Amino acid sequence: MISDKDLLSIEVATMYYEYDKTQQEIAKELNISRPTISKLLKYAKEQQFIQITIKKPVEAIHSLETKLKEIFGLKDVRVAYTNHSMTNTEHLLTALGKEASFYLNEVVEDGMRIGISWGETLYHMAKELQPKDIQGIEIVQLKGGMNLIHADTHDQKIMMDFVKNFHAKGQYVPLPIIFGSEKTKHAMMEERQIKYISDKMANVDIALYTIGNVSKNSLLYKTNAITEEEYAYLEKHAICDICSRFIDEKGEIVLEELDSRTFGISLKQLKNSTMSILIANGEAKLEGIYTALKQGIPNVLITDSMTAMKLLEY
Repeated sequence: MISDKDLLSIEVATMYYEYDKTQQEIAKELNISRPTISKLLKYAKEQQFIQITIKKPVEAIHSLETKLKEIFGLKDVRVAYTNHSMTNTEHLLTALGKEASFYLNEVVEDGMRIGISWGETLYHMAKELQPKDIQGIEIVQLKGGMNLIHADTHDQKIMMDFVKNFHAKGQYVPLPIIFGSEKTKHAMMEERQIKYISDKMANVDIALYTIGNVSKNSLLYKTNAITEEEYAYLEKHAICDICSRFIDEKGEIVLEELDSRTFGISLKQLKNSTMSILIANGEAKLEGIYTALKQGIPNVLITDSMTAMKLLEY
């Protein structure tokens, strides 16, 4: 037989846990003391009227991955656990890099060709790579490097780390990412060795890349590969770049003339890769990630939990 105390404790627990009222507010509403409210809550727990379930991060992360996979029609999603206390960019990128490196080891197989971009995100992934007993791997840069310009894109370091980790052959790209003129780029493309490199870029089994912001803090801007006039136009019309291909909110290429001077994998080629893996996180990249997913450019997403939740809110 349920007692009056049982009923009162259930009412107090409902007000406290379901309606988010404070103990003081409940005490005033029921015209009883706040210490009594506290005792009633304790009593409700003892009688198991209250059963609190804390969803473990592993379960919550799996739920985020499943929802994103279903919504965007992806082959796979991996979410690194982060929280609001992790405000240090270095820590966030390290968490993302670890998740990406673990995933790569899950999917890479003998004889595969892995295409990699450059930048801070890939740099942190490269630092977190885990050795795997695997044969016949080839690592290919997905776009030109910046070896002759004083901007630390980490392109050489990333390549060396990947090649060393997988005991792989490395296909470096000894060319700038953006040529001074379309004519110069086309002339270079006539060279047999450059065609050979370009064909390798277009035919990777796994493509690993991130998203860049249209910002003067971006590595691409710091390389001086883009003029001030071009940057002003991009700032107005583009939301991000993917492998140095600038797109708008519809996923369309912005500034075709600049794109025609860019040496690297195209968005269409990324889309056609067997495993097109986007590794990106952060509020500043949210619109770019969302647009890339809606356009079906990646078929695998690796991000962090805070970014994943914001993507679902979109």
